[in-house]
Amino acid sequence: MRATEVAIVGGGVIGTSIAYHLTAAGISDVTLIERGTLASGVTGVCPGGIRQQFEGEADCRMAQRSVRFYERINEILQPDAPFYFERSGYLFLAQTEALLNTFRQNVAMQNTLGIPSRILSAADINERVPRMSTENILGGSFCAEDGFIEDCHGVTHLFALRARERGARVVREEVRRIARAGRRWRVTTDAGDLDATKIVLAAGCDTVPLAAQAGVSIPIAPERRRLAYTMPCEQTVLPPLVVAFERGVAAKQLTNGVLYLGWLAESPDVDDLTFIERTLEAGATLLPLLGELPVRRVMGGLYDNTPDRRPLLGAVPGVDGLFLAVGFSGHGFMSAPAVGEGLAAAVSGGTTDLPMRDFGFGRFSGAAWPEGLQI
Repeated sequence: MRATEVAIVGGGVIGTSIAYHLTAAGISDVTLIERGTLASGVTGVCPGGIRQQFEGEADCRMAQRSVRFYERINEILQPDAPFYFERSGYLFLAQTEALLNTFRQNVAMQNTLGIPSRILSAADINERVPRMSTENILGGSFCAEDGFIEDCHGVTHLFALRARERGARVVREEVRRIARAGRRWRVTTDAGDLDATKIVLAAGCDTVPLAAQAGVSIPIAPERRRLAYTMPCEQTVLPPLVVAFERGVAAKQLTNGVLYLGWLAESPDVDDLTFIERTLEAGATLLPLLGELPVRRVMGGLYDNTPDRRPLLGAVPGVDGLFLAVGFSGHGFMSAPAVGEGLAAAVSGGTTDLPMRDFGFGRFSGAAWPEGLQI
């Protein structure tokens, strides 16, 4: 019978970050279980955005910690080829006074935490992104510290490599069942059984049926999300990632000149051609050249959404040895370093100044959730 102190289910950036941070904390008896290849799920289609502009203080503090890690990623993880953290910024647009006031409140809170976000006028935005139309735009919020690392695969694999160097094991197996076996957990995979003292579920939407086997109902609903990638065009057309909630579109130019766009009104019953058409229509209201720029490919995956769009992190109350790192709603890569640090502390019984309690399972107790979601 195989045995391990900690079993981690899920080999995306979240699972590998947890493995890395656990081994950094001195727990080397770690087994990371991934049914495919590392970063083969949602992590593999993530473009690599990293931001600190959130509405909640706890979310901002987690994002800050991750940014501090990413700023030093080459020093910390020591890749053979350095990662490039592009500080292009995130720009959130407002065309109504109500949304702009919300941004003002968010920026005020963010500034108290040391996040250098600020409010831009339409004229400021036009100066910063001259190719973008600011018609009917009143202003927006912008943080120059936000940006991108366009190599989620590389970050994920390097987390795993450094964890393996400290003794962790990475196995390519599919988890079929988890169950209590006395005072331990029995993880049954397509390659046999593995006994674990503690288990961390970090498998996105696939966490839901696994947790149900342990009698835990997780309020997560999968949401299909797609990105449209254009043919390359001239550089510096859209340096920051631009999010226009009221127009239902977000867009960013990658370092290779390709523009990628997301349609914020994504619908599962819309085919790819209709998705492209509606995304480009919305995007062209901001960047007119999108009306003539061909789309080269569409990539998609599933968001693991919680009702409040915030992750579930840490121990499950009343279920000894079961931990969750799930429900990132599209923000997994940008939060992975802080999540790994926080989960390592929770699993090992260590301490952390991260606001982990704000993301605990208990916040859903007694609440009314949409049909089909239970707690």
